[in-house]
Amino acid sequence: MDRHFDDELQDVKKNLLQMATLVEESITKALDALKKKDSDMVSTIREIDHQIDTCEIAIEEQCIELIARHQPVGSDLRFLIGVIKMNNDLERMGDHAVNIAESIEYIIKGPHIKSITNIWSMAKIVKQMLRKSVESFIDNDPVKAQQICERDSIVDKMRTETIRILLTYMLEEPETVGTAIPYIMVAKNLERIADLSTNICEDVIYIAQARVIKHHAEEHKA
Repeated sequence: MDRHFDDELQDVKKNLLQMATLVEESITKALDALKKKDSDMVSTIREIDHQIDTCEIAIEEQCIELIARHQPVGSDLRFLIGVIKMNNDLERMGDHAVNIAESIEYIIKGPHIKSITNIWSMAKIVKQMLRKSVESFIDNDPVKAQQICERDSIVDKMRTETIRILLTYMLEEPETVGTAIPYIMVAKNLERIADLSTNICEDVIYIAQARVIKHHAEEHKA
């Protein structure tokens, strides 16, 4: 029975990794479409999001069914609870990828705006955070997860700087407002993906070490 349960847990892990692959694909395609100003890609990204939504429902049901049937404790229970939380975070990342893609049409219709290199630097870090957060889950590596959590503040600063640059553009050239605002929304969606990657890392630490670091919980206990 224990061996069968272990196999079922591995199946849950495999399904979550497949979902994470879809999420990474969705974000990559959304950013590529943004760079190329290719609005035709939006429908493809929406279709991937539908697949992500289907995965989320299936994984949640699988975890709940295993908890009900096996009544696990300790690390196995932490694993299933952590997966349920990660599952939700990944689904929300897919939504943010759709939001980025849907900004493209407004950017195409709006006036030309100067290049915003900050957004592409930010996007690179955000994609790395997502990939590394998933790797920390695969490897059950709380040290790697902690390192990724610490990168979230870098993305926050880049988002603030990007918004500052875009606000300056709008003040200097008011006609660029229609293009600058969608780029601001892109920056905010990227920042939210970084936050959600951080959430996954916090869950990895919880699964591996039974430590809750969200909201500085350990500091409050002290």
